Amino acid sequence: MEVIGIDLGTTNCVATVYDEQKLKHITFDGDFLLPSVVNIGENGVIVGIKAKNMAMIAVEDTAISIKRAMGTDKKITLHGKEYTPAEVSSFIIKKILQTTEQEMGQKYTKCVVTVPAYFNERQREDTAEAVRLAGLEVLRILNEPTAAAISYGANKDEDLIYAVYDLGGGTFDISIIENSQGLIEVLSTMGDNFLGGDDFDKKLSNLILEKSGLNIQLTKQLEVKLLQIAQDTKVKLTDSEQVHIDEKFFAKVDNKALHLEVEITKAEFEALIEDDINKTIDLLLEAIEDSSYTLNEIDSIILTGGSSRIPLISRLILERTDKLPILIEDPDKSVSIGAILQAAMIEGLDTDSILVDITPYSLGTDVLDEDGELVLSRIILKNTPVPTSKTSRFYAASRYQEKFSISVYQGEIEEDLEQNVKIGTVILEVNEPVETGTIDITFSLSSDGILDVQGIEIHTNERIQGKFKTKLSRTTNHSSVSNMSILSEHEKSLMYKIDEILAKDTILDVDKEDLRELKKKYISANSSDKPQIEEEIIDSIFFLAQ
Repeated sequence: MEVIGIDLGTTNCVATVYDEQKLKHITFDGDFLLPSVVNIGENGVIVGIKAKNMAMIAVEDTAISIKRAMGTDKKITLHGKEYTPAEVSSFIIKKILQTTEQEMGQKYTKCVVTVPAYFNERQREDTAEAVRLAGLEVLRILNEPTAAAISYGANKDEDLIYAVYDLGGGTFDISIIENSQGLIEVLSTMGDNFLGGDDFDKKLSNLILEKSGLNIQLTKQLEVKLLQIAQDTKVKLTDSEQVHIDEKFFAKVDNKALHLEVEITKAEFEALIEDDINKTIDLLLEAIEDSSYTLNEIDSIILTGGSSRIPLISRLILERTDKLPILIEDPDKSVSIGAILQAAMIEGLDTDSILVDITPYSLGTDVLDEDGELVLSRIILKNTPVPTSKTSRFYAASRYQEKFSISVYQGEIEEDLEQNVKIGTVILEVNEPVETGTIDITFSLSSDGILDVQGIEIHTNERIQGKFKTKLSRTTNHSSVSNMSILSEHEKSLMYKIDEILAKDTILDVDKEDLRELKKKYISANSSDKPQIEEEIIDSIFFLAQ
C-alpha cells in the first residue's frame, strides 16, 4: 500500500505505514517523533531534531509550531525569503516522505493526514495544500480524535460510547464516539486550536525565569533556550515531584556567564495550568451534552496526545466526572495509527471498521433579517455527519441580476454575524439573467471537511460553478518550494555557524580554540557520538554569539 498515515502535529509529527499486514512507525534520527521544526540556512532546508537544535543559534531562520499559523495570511521569513504556513509545513511532509521511502525501500504516492477536529475550512485547505506541495495525494483529511478513536476501537468487539480527550502540543480536541459492531460514529466534537503543551511550556518558562532572580532582557535565542528547558522540565515532572534545573552557561552579560539554577515542584507547575485543564474539562462536558448522551452513559474517557500524560489531567477529570480516564497505549502514536487504518479502509483492505465523521462547525451565509441587519443563516449544521450536501434558496436583490456574491461563514451565533469566522466569498455568475432571479445554492462538505459551493438558476436551469475566494487563491507560485530538497544531514550548516563565530574579532582566542577542538572532534566522530558533541557545539555557539 503506497500510503503514509501522517499525524502532522504542532510540536512533533509521527508517520506510520501498513507493511505486510502490520503497522510500521517511521524513525527520524533514531526516534519515531519528528520535531515540527524547519530551518533554512546557507546549505538549504533542515527539518526535525537538527532544525530544533539550530533554533538555539539561528532562531531567525527557524520556524517552530507552524501549525498554529495554518489558515492565516501570516508570512514566515526564513533566510531572507517569505513563505506561507502551507509552504513551511510542506517541508515537514517532504521530510516524512523522503525518510519513509528510504526506510521502506519503496515509493509512496498518497497519505491520510490528520488535523485538529476544530480546524476550520481554511486551515484544512492549507493542510491539503502542504501535502500537495510535498508531492503526495491527499486520500483523506482526518480529525485527530477520530483517528485516535479508530486506533483505540480497532480491536474491540463490544459496543462502546466513549470520549476521546486529545491534548497535543498546540491544540485540544474532545470528541464523543459511538463504536457499534465496527461502526465508529462521531456524535459531537469540541475544541480549542490555541491550547496545548506549548502554552504550558511558556507559562513554566516564565516561572523558571522569575524564580531564577536573573534580571535580564530575553533575546529570541534566550527565549528558545528557556522554552526548551521548560519543556524538558515539564516532561520530568510527569514522574517526579520536583526538578532541579542547573544551567551554568545560560546567558552572558558584559562577557560574564550567568548561571541559571532553579528548583521547580510539581505543585507549582500544576498551579500554573489548572485553569487550562479545567477549561478542557468544561469542553468535555459540553461535548457530552451535545452528543445527546449523559455523563453516566459514557463508558470511558480516553486520553491521547503527548500532553495528556500530565497526571493533573487524570486527577481533575476523575474529580469532576467520577470517571477514571484511560491513557491510550502509546498516546504519541495513536493518531498516526488511526490515520493508516483509515487509509487501509479507503484502499479496500479488511479492517472490520466503518467510519462516520462529523463537521465540528455550522456553515452558512449572511442574510438580512426583518430589521435589515446582516445575520447568519446556517445551512450545514454542526455535528452533521460528512460527507453531506445541503441546499438553500436565494433571491436576486435587483432585476436581471448577473452576479450573486455569497459570503460563507463558519460558526453558531446567528444573531451576531461578526462573532463567526468568515472563510471566503463565492461569486456566482449568471450568463442569461432573468427579471426575478432565483438561485438554489448547494453547500457540499467532503469527508475531509473541505467545502464546495455550487448553484442553479431555477428559471433557466442554468448551472453555476462557484469559485471560492479563499487564502489559497491568493498564494504565491509554489514551484520553487516544491523543488527544494530536504537535507538529510546538516553538518555543512553547523560548520558554517562555527566558522562565523571563529571569524569574529570579539571572541577570545581561548574560546575560539575550544570551538576548533569541538569542530575537529565532531568531524572525526562516528554517527552515534555526534549528537552529544553537536549539543556541546550548539551550547558553545549560543553562549559565544551573545
